[in-house]
Amino acid sequence: MIRTRIDGRLAERPSPQEVGAWTAAKGLLWLDVPTPEPGDVAWLDSALHLHPLVLEDLEHRNQRPKADEYPNLLFIVLFGTRRDDSGELALSEVHVLLGDGWVATVSDAEIPAMQHLWDACEKRPEAGAGASTALLYRICDTLVDSVFPILDDVDDDIDRIETAIIERADAGTVADIFRLKRELNILRRVLGPQRDLLQLLSGPRTARLDAEAQLYLRDVYDHAVRMVEQIDSYRDIVTGALDVYLSSVSNRLGEQTRRLTIVATIFLPLTFLTGFFGMNFATEVSAISTTRAFIAGMAVMVLSVPLVLWVSQRFTANVRPVPPPPRRRGSRARPYTRLVRRGARGASAEPGEDS
Repeated sequence: MIRTRIDGRLAERPSPQEVGAWTAAKGLLWLDVPTPEPGDVAWLDSALHLHPLVLEDLEHRNQRPKADEYPNLLFIVLFGTRRDDSGELALSEVHVLLGDGWVATVSDAEIPAMQHLWDACEKRPEAGAGASTALLYRICDTLVDSVFPILDDVDDDIDRIETAIIERADAGTVADIFRLKRELNILRRVLGPQRDLLQLLSGPRTARLDAEAQLYLRDVYDHAVRMVEQIDSYRDIVTGALDVYLSSVSNRLGEQTRRLTIVATIFLPLTFLTGFFGMNFATEVSAISTTRAFIAGMAVMVLSVPLVLWVSQRFTANVRPVPPPPRRRGSRARPYTRLVRRGARGASAEPGEDS
């Protein structure tokens, strides 16, 4: 469905002949196609006389951010972000066609940010009036700023993951970490070229954009630069969180192993003694038939436990740090800065100069 606004106010869609002969004197015409239906692209082709390459890009999507200049229009591909019904990150490709007194936008899905801009023209018609380059700036600013809520969600998820890692991490924490890494990689893959595109549009190479529009687009470019830097910082934080999680899991495993080792060390001599003297040989049974032998055996079992613990700690003690090299008597360590200064004075002196 093709929606139409003229100078920010809703209007009936003009005929293709009227759109083809549209000028800035008639007002700013905004043709918006949020979800193209069969025949919408053909109608735009008949009204705007699109180049075959533009028509191909409109029909076959999955483009990268770019700007192509044609004799009668400027074709720009931008991306906006949104959350789908399941809460997953979704990118929406928006094609912007800029002409003399008219702007056409075609997106593959309804973007809440673009819908907000469309509804804002109902309250403030001046937002959709004026020069076509001014409306282009508002569209670019709206699409770029649609990433900020996503980054805020990512920031909250990072705080939650860090808290979970410190308190008690589980398999769900790893799933959240990899989900964040995937979302950040998707944003970085799109926002990097989009940042370069905005830098190109804000420069003097685009003939259809005046100096004032390029001045406003520089502000949008600054937002894109800040987003890319923030995404790179989040990627490093998420990678560090994954390393901390793996380290915490390894530490917990080592602690559990240490506790099990202590238990096994305690029962090792007891199991040996009870197993050895529990054999039903007549010689062993006759030797421990008295009360004195029973008391002696129990004493050996009690003393064997601390003995084994002492031996294990003795031979598994931490390695001491490497001792410092011995100093010679009468010598003092010279500070490194003093040696550097002395070497600099010696190098600055002339070869034939007396010391």
